[in-house]
This record gives sequence, C-alpha cells and structure tokens, in this order.
Amino acid sequence: MDILGKFTRKSERGEKTWKDAKTYFSQRYDLLKLEFLEKSSQLLSVVFSMLIVIVCALVVLIFLAAAVIHGLTMALNAAWAYIIVSAVFVAIIVFVLAKKDVLFVNPLIRKFSRIMYKEEVEEVETENVVKDAEVEEETKVKTDTDTKTKKGGRNE
Repeated sequence: MDILGKFTRKSERGEKTWKDAKTYFSQRYDLLKLEFLEKSSQLLSVVFSMLIVIVCALVVLIFLAAAVIHGLTMALNAAWAYIIVSAVFVAIIVFVLAKKDVLFVNPLIRKFSRIMYKEEVEEVETENVVKDAEVEEETKVKTDTDTKTKKGGRNE
C-alpha cells in the first residue's frame, strides 16, 4: 500500500509538471504573438510614413518642375524648357540610383534592425555604458591614488 501511495504522488507531480509546462508554452506562444504584432506594426508604420513622404516629395517635385518650365518658357523656347527640366530629372535619377545604398538601403536596414532587435541593442548599449563607467571609475581611482602618493611623499 505504501508503494501505491508513492506512485500516486509521482503521477500527481507528473500531472502538475505537465500542466505547468503546458501553461508556460501557452504563455510563451502568446508573448511571441504579441511581440510579432508590435514589431510588424512598427515596421508597417515606417513603411507607410516613408510612402507618404515619397508621395509628398513627388507632388512638390511636379509643381516645382511645372514652375521651372513655365519660367523657362518665358526666356527660351518651350521645347528647350522641357528638355532642360527632363535633363535635370535624368541627372537626379542617375544620382539616386548611384547612391541608393547610402540613401535608402543602409538607413532602412538600420531602422528595421533597431525595430526587430530592439532588446538586444538596448542590452549592448547598457553593457557599453557600464564598461565606460567602470573605466572612468578606474581612471579616477588611479588618479586619486597618484595624487595621494605625491602628497604622502612630501610629508607636509
């Protein structure tokens, strides 16, 4: 009978462990879903804000081009005005294509990596701050001991 009691207690502990594990994995899954929702919403907000900025910049560029063409048609032939503005647009396109990594890709990757790996970046920054504080404290202690030994050497 004593042996049956031991098996019963072990099976009860096994059930409790199973329930705890089930609860843990369920909560972990819910946490992952919430983190995914947070990060995806931040990414979408960045993408949509960039789209809004690009659309506004294009509208401004169109009106600016129309104004420049109108001004150039007063001084030059209309065909030359359109050719000049088109040449400026081609130069801008070539420049943007040549510098696309510097202008767009690298900043976007940096922004997305900050969003996706926010906790890891904060941990690294915290570690760097702690290391800087430790180095600063060590140099302060070292300078304090150097000044004390100099004063102690004089015996005033």
